[in-house]
Amino acid sequence: MFDLLTKKISGFIDNFTRKEERKEEPEGLPQGKAEPEAPEALPVMEQRPEPKPEPKPEAKPEKKPKAKPAEAEPEKKPGAAPEEAPKPEPKEAPKPPPKEAPKPIPKAVPEEIPVRAPKPAAPKAAEKPQPAAAEAPKPALPEFRPQERREEKPQVRLGPLKAIKSLITREVEISEGDVRELLENLELELLEGDVELGVAEGIRQELQQKLVGAKVEKASLNSFVKAAIRGTLVDTMSAGEPMDLLEFVRSREKPVKIVFLGINGAGKTTTIAKVAHLLMQQGQKVVFAAADTFRAAAIEQMEAHASRLDVRLIKRDYGSDPTSVAYDAVSYAKAHGMDAVLIDTAGRQDTNVNLINELKKMSRVIQPDLKIYVGESIAGSSIIEQVSAFNKEIGVDGVILTKLDCDPKGGTVLSISKATGIPVIYIGTGQKYGDLERFDPAKMADRILA
Repeated sequence: MFDLLTKKISGFIDNFTRKEERKEEPEGLPQGKAEPEAPEALPVMEQRPEPKPEPKPEAKPEKKPKAKPAEAEPEKKPGAAPEEAPKPEPKEAPKPPPKEAPKPIPKAVPEEIPVRAPKPAAPKAAEKPQPAAAEAPKPALPEFRPQERREEKPQVRLGPLKAIKSLITREVEISEGDVRELLENLELELLEGDVELGVAEGIRQELQQKLVGAKVEKASLNSFVKAAIRGTLVDTMSAGEPMDLLEFVRSREKPVKIVFLGINGAGKTTTIAKVAHLLMQQGQKVVFAAADTFRAAAIEQMEAHASRLDVRLIKRDYGSDPTSVAYDAVSYAKAHGMDAVLIDTAGRQDTNVNLINELKKMSRVIQPDLKIYVGESIAGSSIIEQVSAFNKEIGVDGVILTKLDCDPKGGTVLSISKATGIPVIYIGTGQKYGDLERFDPAKMADRILA
């Protein structure tokens, strides 16, 4: 629960604290600038070309001994003049000279061949490691250290005066430049956690107002930032008038009529059973109205919960008018002194005009005291659009978020109250009847920052 949101916000706190703790780094930076003495290794590169020309002439004289048969061939030319055999020999004689033509460029003399031939065997092995040793410093030539320092410099945006002052007074004054980049990154991370765009912008602006200009002791900087974020989260989740369902049922004229709305698959029927279990634990008597006559097996599902909780169920056949089922349940509750009537309705999208009209009709006839929207916390920003649409067409008094135990991001909890102005009254944290928890913004903020 809240895994992603917790990582994002805790990462922001850590980055902000580290940034303030690096105030002493500007004084050490000039000392580090004297370190790049590595360029002294550059003259080593100038020595590299000296060993390279030596192996080139050595390789060429090795091929020159091949010219010896060419020298023996011209000796046959004067003795075999009358014979026809020497004619093909001059053809072979011109072939080696072109090969020798490029070779004598290094001015190699046949007399030097025996002198250099024995030497290259030993020096070649000794000279080859020299270029290898010269190639070793190549990776050290590029100046990586100054590049790493350049990446760290933009993170430390505090001036030298602030750094000196913090060393003397041990107090940090946060400026707008210190937090601008961090707050922008936090806004992007909140969006990744399913926080609605307008809500994320509001959190960033409120945090900026709380942090900029604040003077904080260096030792308590982390706790100060954490407290500022906690207060911002609490304010964001406290939008809308808070409501206590138990107190509402106790204080209203009996029976209290509660209609549950929502889309298919959000856990609406199970949530009705959880609310009934909660009210019954406080001594309240409830009755179910199976007004979902559209979805297959909806009535059987209500019957199963009613038998487990020992609650009276009012139902009709599939295809019946949902409003008539709700009316019968209200009449039964009045006759038997029930405290609350919990009315189930068919799951529907806000774009389904026919089902929306059925809810409008039920609202006119029954005049419910509460209209509660049941939605999935894992729906992300889409639940905000759904709640807003239902509120516009029918009116919504409160929201119950289900499947919060399956939500790894947690951004919907932060967004829905602020974006719609409708309070979250309960959250579902499991599949048991007791897994319904009253929504407390302070406790929720502590969970996120845990």
